[in-house]
Amino acid sequence: MRQSLLVMGANPAWQSTLFFAGLEKNRVNRASLRTNYPAGKGVNFCRAARCFGEADPLLLQFAGGSTGARLCAALDREGIRHETVETGAETRCCITCLDSADHTMTELIEPSSPVTPDEAAQFRTRLYAHIGEAALFAVTGSLPDGTDPALYRQAAEIALTSGVPMVIDAVNGIAPVLELPGRMVLKVNREELLRLAGADTVENAVRNLQQRNRQLAVAVTAGADEALFFDGEEAYRYSIPDLPVVNPLGAGDTAAAVLSSALAAGVEPPEAFRRALAAASANCLSEQAGQFRPEQYRQLLPLVQIRKYTGIQ
Repeated sequence: MRQSLLVMGANPAWQSTLFFAGLEKNRVNRASLRTNYPAGKGVNFCRAARCFGEADPLLLQFAGGSTGARLCAALDREGIRHETVETGAETRCCITCLDSADHTMTELIEPSSPVTPDEAAQFRTRLYAHIGEAALFAVTGSLPDGTDPALYRQAAEIALTSGVPMVIDAVNGIAPVLELPGRMVLKVNREELLRLAGADTVENAVRNLQQRNRQLAVAVTAGADEALFFDGEEAYRYSIPDLPVVNPLGAGDTAAAVLSSALAAGVEPPEAFRRALAAASANCLSEQAGQFRPEQYRQLLPLVQIRKYTGIQ
């Protein structure tokens, strides 16, 4: 029986990705390909979880205006289940420019508008209604610009008081959540971790965070470089396959989704993160964020090697 994942993806976006053979500043640049689809970290998470097929995600989000309506209709067509709080503000758009010449990615993200206190209250009500169904609660991405960050902590308290463990793939405003008592995994990249913990090394950052919450595990990605996992007792390092990247957009969201799915299925955390990294690598071979082919995931999984890490005591 597949477990249910409840996913807080508060800030979705309508995604346009433009592919260029070479992108030059202060020049007219003509794309060779364009893709359009619903995105944002929560949407990408749910898409990746569906590709993995081990858990059933339900997305909780805010969306409004004509862009929000288009996004929700596309989610319905894609088969991504969602509970949407309709907002008075328009949902944002995001344009990503991918340069195949030097394998760089440039993102242009519209501002979003703060949710109102009433909209936030509706969100909490829907979270209360579904938390009893969830094997795991995932917090993904930012809140709409200007939204009271207390919504993160309020949502986390609903999950943790219900005994539901968490995976957190967010940084700004998330620090108060990490101090709550309860089982959680923080999935974060190296730069974000250092900023969040106010530390100069990964080891010091993890030590600072785990001193505040002994039940916190930390999964650290670093692009194509080695990833690290700290569970409070042991530490592990992971090799990442060298691949011909098509589109890196959504790799982190894919990692969070597969990590969450595997944990909900009872896989031990270090192995769950290994599977997450293989899926994230497979996502880089797809044109769409949060999408990967299961057969490519299976081919890449043996290439993600896990070893004990002794850099933290």
